[in-house]
Amino acid sequence: MKKVYIDISMVLVGTNFTGIPRVVMELTKQLYHDPALELIFLEYHQKKDDFEIIDAKGFAAFCREKKGSRKRLRTGAHIPLLGMEKDSVFFDVDAVWKTRVRRSYLYPGLKAAGVKIVPFVHDIIGVTHPQFCPLDDMLNFLDFAGAAIQYADEIVVTSRATKSAIEDLCGKLDITCPSVKIVPLGGDFKKPSEKDAAGRISKKAAGGRPAGQSMVSEEIVEIAKSGPYLLMVGTIDPRKNHKLLLAAYDRGLKKLGMHLVIAGHKGWDVDDFIKRMEGHEDFGKGIWHVNGASDEEIDYLYAHCYALAFPSYIEGYGLPIIESMVRGVPVIAADTPINMEVGGEYALYFSQDKPEELAEAVSGLLEKPSEYESIKDKLKSFAPPTWEETAKGISGILLKEK
Repeated sequence: MKKVYIDISMVLVGTNFTGIPRVVMELTKQLYHDPALELIFLEYHQKKDDFEIIDAKGFAAFCREKKGSRKRLRTGAHIPLLGMEKDSVFFDVDAVWKTRVRRSYLYPGLKAAGVKIVPFVHDIIGVTHPQFCPLDDMLNFLDFAGAAIQYADEIVVTSRATKSAIEDLCGKLDITCPSVKIVPLGGDFKKPSEKDAAGRISKKAAGGRPAGQSMVSEEIVEIAKSGPYLLMVGTIDPRKNHKLLLAAYDRGLKKLGMHLVIAGHKGWDVDDFIKRMEGHEDFGKGIWHVNGASDEEIDYLYAHCYALAFPSYIEGYGLPIIESMVRGVPVIAADTPINMEVGGEYALYFSQDKPEELAEAVSGLLEKPSEYESIKDKLKSFAPPTWEETAKGISGILLKEK
C-alpha cells in the first residue's frame, strides 16, 4: 500500500462544508476505501510545531455523516513536520495556505527526503486576481503557489482554465512547469426525491431543529412561494459579483416579476453590498438573503427556482453550476472561460458586467416558454463526472512512480 499523508487542518477547524472542504470530504469518502492507498490524515499542532495524526476511520465517517466531534478524531500521536518516509506521498488538497506551515519550507524538505509532492491546486485566483482576496490570504497563497510550481512532482487541477493559468505563470517566471493533470470534480450530488424537495416544514424555534429531523423552514417556503426567482448560491464576496444581480433586478428583472434569492454567508469586504441589498426598497419582498441554510433548504431552493444566476468574475470550478445542472435547473452565467468550460452547451451566458444582458436572457426565456422547457429537457442528458471517477483519477496520480 502507498502511504499518502494529507493535511486536513482547515477542515478540522472550519464551520462550513462547501467549496474546498466539500472536495476534501468527498474525496476522502472515496479514497479511504482504495485498497492501494493508506491514508494518514494530519493536523498541524501549533504548540509542538509538528503534525498530529488524525483517526482515519473516524474522519472518513465524519465525511460521510457530517456529525460528531472533530476534537475526538485527534489521536495524540505526532510526527515531525518533515517526518514522512521516503517513497510516501504528501497530498495537499485542503486550503493549506491558511495554515501556519509554509509550503516554501515544507515542500523542499520533503522532496529532499524522497517524498512525492502532489498539491491539488483548486485555482490560482490569489495570483491572477489578487483584488478579490484579503491581503493576508493572498500573500499566504503566493507562498503556496510558488512552492507548488517549484517542488511539485505532479499538480492536480480541475479545469483547463486553471492548467493554462499555471502554465502561463511558469512562463512569465521562466520556470519549468511541473506536470499538471486535469481531474474534473464529481457532480453526482445527492438528488432529492420529490418528497425531500417538497420538504417537511417547521417553524424555526429558538432552540433550533429537533435532532435527526430534516426540515425546511417556513421562511424558505414562503420565499419560494412568493414568485419566480433567480437563485445564487455561494459565499458573498467581491469576486462572486453579487452586485450585478441587484443591478439586473433594477434594470429589468423587477418589471418581469422575477425575484432574487441570494443564499450564502457573508464573506470579506462586502459591507457596502450588504448595506445596499438590505436597504433596497424590495428587500424582503422581491430580494431575499438566506444565510445559514441547511442542505435540505438549499435543495428546496434549487427545486423551486426558475434558474441559477452565476455572475462570478472568476472561479476555480464553479460547483453551483454543476449542482444546478444535475438537478435539471437552467443556468444563466457570466461568459468567463471557466463558467463556459463547466457549463458548456447546457447553460446560457451573458457578457460579464452587463446586468441588462442577464435581464434580457430571462426576458427571452419568459417570452418563449418552449425554449425554457427545451433547456430543461436538454439537462436530462447532462452526465457529470462522478466522485468515484474523480477519486480514480487522483489515485492514479498518487500511485504513479516519480
